Amino acid sequence: MVIDFSYEKEKIKYTSGYIFKGKNYRCSHIKFKTLYKNPAPGTEMVELYNYQPKGEVRASSLILHGLGSRNIKFLLWLGPHLASAGVNTTVLILPGNYTRVEDKSVSGRSFLYPKLELMFQFWEHGVVDVLSSIDLLEDAGLWKENSLLMGYCLGGMISNIISVLDDRIQHTLFMTTGGHIPKILHESPATAFARKLFEKEGLDWDGLEDKDLLYRIYKEQLPLIKEMDLDDIFSSDKIHPLFKIDPLTYAHFIDKKKATFIDALFDGTLPLESRKELYQLMEGANRKILPISHVNWLPFSYFIAKYMLHKLNISDRMAKKALLKKERIENPLEK
Repeated sequence: MVIDFSYEKEKIKYTSGYIFKGKNYRCSHIKFKTLYKNPAPGTEMVELYNYQPKGEVRASSLILHGLGSRNIKFLLWLGPHLASAGVNTTVLILPGNYTRVEDKSVSGRSFLYPKLELMFQFWEHGVVDVLSSIDLLEDAGLWKENSLLMGYCLGGMISNIISVLDDRIQHTLFMTTGGHIPKILHESPATAFARKLFEKEGLDWDGLEDKDLLYRIYKEQLPLIKEMDLDDIFSSDKIHPLFKIDPLTYAHFIDKKKATFIDALFDGTLPLESRKELYQLMEGANRKILPISHVNWLPFSYFIAKYMLHKLNISDRMAKKALLKKERIENPLEK
């Protein structure tokens, strides 16, 4: 199977409206038709929540959420606070999640649904939507050279690919993420649905149900990946197709000086080896192991926002104070 993250660049036609505002920022809900050539029904419109500072835009950040919907409301907290510190902050809703769930599905399922054709479709779509969203922000003058991409869980896996494909990102923050998709499919609590599907007799799961075989193939072929360039990876039939969407494949291409890997000591969602193997391939990047679980840090996004400002070289007192301030949301329709 061939993976294709390409798309035809064009002047993006979009709709945008302020949905609320604060003293130091405005939040716009931006929508445009995806440039991905094969979107699943129900995922055709890209959705962005863009928090724009009312004053000078000092930096830009793009945030990619994890599987499902529940984590998104916590990541949206970052928007008004970072924008109040001068960082144009955009939260992208990935296809198949939240308000972009495809017909007859549930939020987050398709990225790890054990059919290769479906998985490829959503990984390709997610990457194209991120790249084209940066295009849009750049055209609007909202994407600055001083920029940061933050990806949580699934968002971190996609950020891995984006950081290799796009040189407009100055720093990437990987938040509680991992690689080795076979281990995620067969060991993560989040993919219990996939293992239940494997138990259904008479159905073809592209061999993904054979745990031992997948693990053996990965062990044999991962060294080959390190000797291949991107074009070979995208088109090769000599490696297992899962490698083409696996963060392990792209991690060694990343500029380690531009990456921070935050691992959760008590992560029960992603298998330990999944996280360990990803970082080993990113060795040399800044790594922080925090006494948190996969999700319990979300209500305390202040600390991540503070670190993001640090990586964006914004350290003045007023910016840090903006993170502590409780934002009063105003209705933009009221005078």
